[in-house]
Amino acid sequence: MIAGTLQPHVSTTTETPVYFLGLPTRVIETAEKTNGAFGMIENVMPAGFASPYHTHHLEDEAFYVLEGQLAVLCGEDWTLAGPGTYVFGPREIPHGFRVVGDAPARMLLLCAPGGFAQFVVDLSEKAPAPPDMAKLMAVAAKYQVDILGPLPETPRDLTQQANASRELKHLNHRWIQAFNERDWETERAVRSPKFEAHLSGAAEPLDNDAWSGFMVAFTAAFPDSRITIEACIVEGDAVSTRWSLVGTHQGDFQGIPATGRRVTFTGLEFNRVVDGHFVEHWSMFDNLALLRQLGALSV
Repeated sequence: MIAGTLQPHVSTTTETPVYFLGLPTRVIETAEKTNGAFGMIENVMPAGFASPYHTHHLEDEAFYVLEGQLAVLCGEDWTLAGPGTYVFGPREIPHGFRVVGDAPARMLLLCAPGGFAQFVVDLSEKAPAPPDMAKLMAVAAKYQVDILGPLPETPRDLTQQANASRELKHLNHRWIQAFNERDWETERAVRSPKFEAHLSGAAEPLDNDAWSGFMVAFTAAFPDSRITIEACIVEGDAVSTRWSLVGTHQGDFQGIPATGRRVTFTGLEFNRVVDGHFVEHWSMFDNLALLRQLGALSV
């Protein structure tokens, strides 16, 4: 029966968002199109935004963080949720979330069954506007959502953890920006005196002086090279980055004379931080792709 009533469809990111609680919100899926199975929305929220503290009686709710950081309270437990984190909030358990740090957040919210997506539609506006609390309470009662009041304060240790995560990301961006600008003084200042780098294909780790020599030699071979950060994730005292590099081969590189070829390759790196400086660096990048583009490999 379900197979006969449901129809395939596509919802694209080019559709104009509505405004739910004053926030740009995209209704991706509603119960009407899933035979009541689930609904999905996408929220973009500024730093400091907090949802009401609330309880669902009809549906379970789940959050998947795409950008930024959320402090999520579910029951009595707080979770710091960064990009790629999934949090499940079962019905009948009070919950809510707050955007922490100084950056906005973007997340997917999935509810099952799908009635809550219609709750969002019923409260949405075509332009930003402060929430109408009387309307919010009335619509919440219709969909059996209890608004319990403001979200409790985020625990200090969770806020400190979020701030530390932000600082490590800033440190990582500063380091890569220094490379792109050939600001070797700043690039070196980010590294600890005990810095040690482990690189793809290198027989031995590089200390500070060896690393500086490697950077100078690489940028002499690819003077217009530039790194773009594709993703950056912090965990504890470590920051991991997925990046891409583009540049033109204009000088000798590992015995290969300049070819004038434009190259692009990707890499992953892991940096451990102690006292605000990188002390340990692990980098794996696509050497084969680089050598192929330079004509040093035929396959």
